Amino acid sequence: MKKNILSTIMVCSIALTAVASPSIVLADSVDVQIKQQDEKINALKGQQDKAQAEINALESTVASVNEKVASLEAKQTELSNDTEKLQEKIGTLKVRIAKREKSIQKQARDAQTNDQSTNFVSAVLEADSLSDAISRVHAMSTIVNANNDLVKQQKQDQKSVEQSIQENEEKINEMAATYKELQSQKDALAAQQAELNVLKTSLAAEQATAESDKAKLNKQKEEAKAAQIKVLKAQQDSSKKPAEATAVKAEKPAEDQKTDNSSDNTATPSEAPVQESKPVEKPTTDSTSSSGNSEPVSAPSGSTSSNGGGVDHSGSGNMYAVGQCTWYVKSVAPWVGTYWGNGAQWGASAAADGYTVNSTPATGAVVVFAAGQSVGGQWTADGSYGHVAYVDSYNPANNTITISQGGTGFSSPTGPNTQTISASGYTYIHR
Repeated sequence: MKKNILSTIMVCSIALTAVASPSIVLADSVDVQIKQQDEKINALKGQQDKAQAEINALESTVASVNEKVASLEAKQTELSNDTEKLQEKIGTLKVRIAKREKSIQKQARDAQTNDQSTNFVSAVLEADSLSDAISRVHAMSTIVNANNDLVKQQKQDQKSVEQSIQENEEKINEMAATYKELQSQKDALAAQQAELNVLKTSLAAEQATAESDKAKLNKQKEEAKAAQIKVLKAQQDSSKKPAEATAVKAEKPAEDQKTDNSSDNTATPSEAPVQESKPVEKPTTDSTSSSGNSEPVSAPSGSTSSNGGGVDHSGSGNMYAVGQCTWYVKSVAPWVGTYWGNGAQWGASAAADGYTVNSTPATGAVVVFAAGQSVGGQWTADGSYGHVAYVDSYNPANNTITISQGGTGFSSPTGPNTQTISASGYTYIHR
């Protein structure tokens, strides 16, 4: 009897161990995988923190460069204003020089024709008295000194023009150099920032995948524990039945027990039934991982007329400030002067250079707008500097011109910005 009870308990223990152990092993394996995922996640977070630190440092550098950009842009604005003032000064001086040159040439011709030295002698000899002679000599000396002062002033103005031209070119070259430096720094910083952002995004994606895999493993672990509890409960229930049957037998009469004992001695003891158990299969998990730019201005179409009287400045280059109306017209009409001043001064400057300047519109001419003058009733030229544009075409049927132009007030400062307006009321420079 005791032998049967012991056998039953041993069989139940073996069955319990056999069924429960796969779940225990599975739970332990999942714990190891979860630990590995935690280590992977922590490593990815460390890489993210490092990338973020690099991004923060780069953003600090970007902020510093942006401050420098703002400073240089302000300097460029100042240089542009200085250039406009120099252009105005140069234009005024060139007109003054041209006018004075005519006066000097006229006086030189008079001196050669009338023999100035003879005039001095005649003035003295024809004097009525000594005081009259002295007065005449003084008057003649005053005239001579005035002529000498005129020539001296002419030389000073010419030297001032040369100095202003040199200063203007230096400022324009400085503006070009600073602009190139700014663009280079901006491009380099943008590339580095983009690269770090890609790295950060890639690491974030890998971390998200790792955390998703960890969540799946935790779910597996919970399922394995639930299965383990279910199997243990089933085995506990099955182990109670043989014990209850043994207790019932112990309560039977002695003779029944003897009969049972004799039958136990003669019969082959039967093995206690063992409950068959299927090992719990480890669920498969699907894991995915992820690794994580100014066009040049083209000359407008349109024929040009030539009278051959003006000075051709095609080889002088374009020394006007980029983005100004004067720069655009010079770029599409190279024959215009490099130093004609601001737009409002171009008519006088062109006339001084021998060009025909009038109010007659024509294709290929340069149209000049005075300071504060209305441009076709659509907008107004600058109140200090005026405006210039290139005449692409002239329509005599309705007396309109189609112009192309540049300037800081347009969406494309370097042009071309086209506009059709009435042709009346403006000054035209003809080549």
